[in-house]
Amino acid sequence: DNFLTNEECDRLIAKSQPHLVPCLVKNDKTGIAEQDPVRTSTNTNVPQSEVPSIVEKMTNVANCCADQLEILQVLNYKKGQEFIPHTDGFSGKFDACGFEQASRQATIFCYLNDVAEGGSTNFPEIGLAIQPKK
Repeated sequence: DNFLTNEECDRLIAKSQPHLVPCLVKNDKTGIAEQDPVRTSTNTNVPQSEVPSIVEKMTNVANCCADQLEILQVLNYKKGQEFIPHTDGFSGKFDACGFEQASRQATIFCYLNDVAEGGSTNFPEIGLAIQPKK
């Protein structure tokens, strides 16, 4: 709770909203970026330089340096949108999010607003559902 201040949440929302686009993935067969069929939300990336206080908090909690963080990604879900169950890990090294031949060690979720109903992040393999809380 309260990992980010209200001001940091509001700043991220304000920086993100004008740049939100449908989530895309690279088609392995064609190499073309196309809308992700399993993630119906919109997203954008926010440069670390625009949110230094948030980057500092993330490096502290992850016990790493800023250059070890992926690009900050902001997702926006409207009613009925979803990201079906998936893993954030990859088998072996991959090229993505500004890194070459790297692997993701952890994912940090920060909810930028409260949601009165629905909107939970579910971890079905361990029976955990987390309700968004700013």
